[in-house]
Amino acid sequence: MEKQHGRTEEILQRINQKESETNKGKIVAIETESEDYFVGSSEVDAYHKAIKKYPKKQFVFKRIGFHATHFVGALE
Repeated sequence: MEKQHGRTEEILQRINQKESETNKGKIVAIETESEDYFVGSSEVDAYHKAIKKYPKKQFVFKRIGFHATHFVGALE
């Protein structure tokens, strides 16, 4: 599991370098085996794009340009 997390972070770093200027804040669905990714305005939007190409795969969702996709709780 830890190895998979590291791979996902490497893929996300490359996506951030390529997409941050034009898509910062948008959601990306990452298919880690192929390293393909799909940018959307929400998780649902990115997911619908992703399953068109990979209907039986799992995806990791991240927010472009940020460390987390969602924040929960107080920000203080």
